[in-house]
Amino acid sequence: MQNHFELFQLAPRFSLDMAQLDAAYREVQSQVHPDKFVQASEAEKRVAMQWATRANEAYQTLKKPLKRASYLCEIHGVDLETES
Repeated sequence: MQNHFELFQLAPRFSLDMAQLDAAYREVQSQVHPDKFVQASEAEKRVAMQWATRANEAYQTLKKPLKRASYLCEIHGVDLETES
């Protein structure tokens, strides 16, 4: 499964260009937004909703510096609960 950075095709680093993140988020949402799947099967609607939800969660994580730092630690195997 892709990590949040991969989902938006961004390098996994703390310093991000917020305009680039916003543009990548809008691009992903334009492809998976549930409104585009009104005529689709129930299974397709469910998958689209899952992808849209995942994109929202990824965006909310990456746009906030503290959450982004924590997520970077997580994907690099650093457990912040046990590190001192």
